[in-house]
Formats: sequence, C-alpha cells, structure tokens
Amino acid sequence: MNRPFRSLAALAAGLAALAFAGPTYAQGSGPPTGGAKPRTIPFVSIARDDGRIRYFETNAIPLLFNRACFGWRLYLGGPNRVVSLVEVLTTSKPAEQVIAGPETEVSADKTRATTRMRETVVDGILQRSWCIIPGDPDGTYTYEVSIDGEPRGEFVFCAIPVPDQNPDIDPRDLNCPNKFHSTERPRGKHPA
Repeated sequence: MNRPFRSLAALAAGLAALAFAGPTYAQGSGPPTGGAKPRTIPFVSIARDDGRIRYFETNAIPLLFNRACFGWRLYLGGPNRVVSLVEVLTTSKPAEQVIAGPETEVSADKTRATTRMRETVVDGILQRSWCIIPGDPDGTYTYEVSIDGEPRGEFVFCAIPVPDQNPDIDPRDLNCPNKFHSTERPRGKHPA
C-alpha cells in the first residue's frame, strides 16, 4: 500500500492551484480566475524526469512507482480547525508491501487500511495524498472518509499498470471503468 506524499511543499503548491481549478488542471497552465468556490475532488500528481510535478483532477492513477501520487480533497467550509478523521482504504487486490504509520491498522490480507488521526482543516479544505510504490496492486481503490464521526465522502480510484513507466503519461487518457466517480455527502446525511 501507499506511503504518504513525499514532498509537502510540492503538494501544497499543486493543491493550491487545484483549489479553484476547473475539471482539469496541469501545473504550469495557470489556474482559472473569477473566484470559483473550491470543490471536492480526487487528484493525481506525476513527477517528471525534469523534476517538475504535474497535477490532474482525475481518479485514474497510473502505477508509476515512486513518481505518481494520488489523493482527495474535501471542501468542508467553516473556520480553520482540527477534526477527527477516519479514512478507510479498500483495494480490490492485496498489496505486496505496506508502508503505514502507527495511526493506520492494516488487515491481515492487505486489502484494507483504516487510518484514525487528527487533521487540520485549512481555509475550509481537508486533503490527503499517497504515493505509488512497487507492489501496489492495480484495480479499484476506494476511500471512505468520516469526519468527527460522520461519513463525509467516498473516492473511488482506478490504479492502472503502466508497463513502460513513462512519466509523461496523461492519467486522464487512461481507461478507467469508474472514471471520476467521487461523491460528497452533505453533513448529517448517511447512505441508505
């Protein structure tokens, strides 16, 4: 399974660009203007050979080992604050290796990881990300996110093999059966 994002500075810069972006945004093309409301999105970043990092609003994750990272961003609104986060990752196949901190409990079959921690909401946004490592499986990755005991979102990703490990791939071009399937549950609403 994945490890947390390696470069918090690079992630922050890319996510700042995505915070008000339209359906897709690749770093360097300039964010749209006009004061759009931040949205809840899945995203992928890819480190290129020249050291630049490209960011995309998509749920198609190319399995580029030690280059591709993916995550989610929830727009919660309200003031800056610390919340109790429970994040449950379920994969359709087991991971070969697991790199997780003490806040994460991993199932014996390595297909489910539950993370419980305190996280900070900044400017109404809560976000997390992870990077692909060798042995991460292809298939469906589902994140169920609860905040302060309430289910708040689900993010469904497709992890797709990239045989040549080409960092110039555009993940939006990958074939993903549940492309951009993410939902935001309104506060207090639980699935039926």
